[in-house]
Amino acid sequence: MRSVVRIINPYDAGVFPEGDVIFLNSNENPYEPSEDVKRAYIESISRINRYPDANYPMLKKAISEYLGVEVENLALGCGSSELISRVCDIIVEELDKVAIPMPSYSLYLTYAMLRDASLLLPVYDRYNITPEIFEEEKPKLSIICSPNNPTGNTVERRVAEKIAENSEYVLIDEAYVEFAGRSLIDLVWEFDNVIILRSFSKFFGLAGLRIGYAIARKEIVEALEKVRLPFAIPTPGVASAVSAIRSLDYYLEVRKKIVEERERVSKELVRLGFEVYPSEANFILFKADRELFEELLRQGIVVRNLNNLIGLEGNFIRMTIGKREENDRVLKLLESKCRDTPT
Repeated sequence: MRSVVRIINPYDAGVFPEGDVIFLNSNENPYEPSEDVKRAYIESISRINRYPDANYPMLKKAISEYLGVEVENLALGCGSSELISRVCDIIVEELDKVAIPMPSYSLYLTYAMLRDASLLLPVYDRYNITPEIFEEEKPKLSIICSPNNPTGNTVERRVAEKIAENSEYVLIDEAYVEFAGRSLIDLVWEFDNVIILRSFSKFFGLAGLRIGYAIARKEIVEALEKVRLPFAIPTPGVASAVSAIRSLDYYLEVRKKIVEERERVSKELVRLGFEVYPSEANFILFKADRELFEELLRQGIVVRNLNNLIGLEGNFIRMTIGKREENDRVLKLLESKCRDTPT
């Protein structure tokens, strides 16, 4: 076994208790798929005895129309997680510099380490990235996340441009971008080396079907399509994703609810005295002790406990924005706890 595998920590997906539980730990969309998506999924079941078309023309066409990009600029994967790995596969060779600003998503490190990369892990308070280290180090690959997981903020355009100018390749993970007011997708046309990553898991609420895609120049797309799993997305996933795009109005209404709740919950947490990170995603990060995580769990509320994460000093809770009644249950418990805590 390769030595690097022995030192990589397994991915921590959090806890998944059974029973009557509110799950606010995995940044999922709390709302059910549209009725058209449900119908498309059910109707596709009769075809699961056959492989899907490995080129996925229907899905690529739907994404192309959704984004206003050419099909030749799209690569698909089994969730955006697979595509992070494939980007590392086609770009990173042994001891290549890979810059990953922290705190951010742990799988970036895992896949870079599996390529025996030389890791650069600059820490930025609240993920407020500045370009100096990229200008000094000239990485082979830089990986940034906008909005970032777990801090929730977006990367400034001028900073992303500087990173692109000083890196051989840049991967920009926009898994949560539909909840934000801005995207960096147009950098693909400004720079030859930019790869944008997107997902159907968050905004479109298809986390259980594992569908991701990348937008990049044709040469990069062709390389990604060569090395990805040949039947990366199952037939029901294709049918559901195409139908989700066609149900865009439904998901825009869902987004409105989530964003309104995000702002409301943030204000309530601040009122209760918590240090809250401003978010443009579908989750909120706030500072809290381990005991609060355990208390929420005892009450049937699962949030994500974050400690020992590079770039986050202390203990934090990342809370996915759920439905209003779910968020109210959390806030009621927190208010009760704050009231009972001596000042």
